[in-house]
Amino acid sequence: MNDLYSLSQIIKSHPLYTLQKDSILHLYRTLGGTGRLDAETLMEELKLLSPELFTALQKNHTLFKNHCEETVKLKMQGVQMVCYGEALYPSSCYWMEEPPLTLSFIGSPAWLNERTLAVVGSREPTFESMQWMEKEFAPFCEKEKPCIVSGGARGIDQKSHSTALRKDTTTVVVLPSGLGNLYPANLQEWLSPILNRGGCFVSEYAYEQKMHKHLFHHRNRLIAALGRATLLVEAKKRSGTLITAQQSLQLGRPVWVVPGHPLDPHFAGSLELLVDGALLVRDAHDLSMHFGVEIGNSKLPSAPIAEPENTHHYR
Repeated sequence: MNDLYSLSQIIKSHPLYTLQKDSILHLYRTLGGTGRLDAETLMEELKLLSPELFTALQKNHTLFKNHCEETVKLKMQGVQMVCYGEALYPSSCYWMEEPPLTLSFIGSPAWLNERTLAVVGSREPTFESMQWMEKEFAPFCEKEKPCIVSGGARGIDQKSHSTALRKDTTTVVVLPSGLGNLYPANLQEWLSPILNRGGCFVSEYAYEQKMHKHLFHHRNRLIAALGRATLLVEAKKRSGTLITAQQSLQLGRPVWVVPGHPLDPHFAGSLELLVDGALLVRDAHDLSMHFGVEIGNSKLPSAPIAEPENTHHYR
């Protein structure tokens, strides 16, 4: 077995991965830190760590061969892959409670840019929110040149991506589907403009994975992790956007909120976040000030390699 990504795809789909996730992730990180993260070494260590999983993988020659063939085809189409513990893997994801074992992407690994800002908001934004994006967010992008991370959905997401493109800065689209099934479908038109600006489309799902409702919330945690901070432009009381904001807070990242009228239900969720301690953002000046403070802090540290329970010692 000589393809780490193909092997990892099989590992993460096996029931034992869920049961032994902490130990397996620790193994990936340890091998990656010593420059020994490859399929052959991983199998050797899995034989000690999880004999049952090792045996199951050994028996899956046909499945592994099929995965390898698919991986070769995807690479020929320009798809790139990265596994937990590898150099291109986003260091911010090591802080996640459930980090993705594998990621695939088209374009450049723009998350390596330390000036990232996650942007979330309503799919059906008010006129006032779209006006704010044009009058305040656009000048901020032109001045600060952040890398904008968002989910590609209609509304605030796509407005943030398009603004980044107009202001000549990079943007990352985090998909709730596989790279072969871009959702929403109109993202197909965005491929060339985003890639030409040094951005990318990224997914943790299989290439042909279709969008499912439950994948939105699952995807949102990755948006939160890839941003040094999260900007929330508009959210109703029980909006899924609030989940991304909460996940950002759990990761220790600041959340900045554009306020709305207290009687407008479109902003009820936004106001709740402000009551709970999120920072209020009025205009481009506020955004630049908060962004400067956050980026001015020391580089986001890599999460420590903590020993999992039932520790095994790796060679």
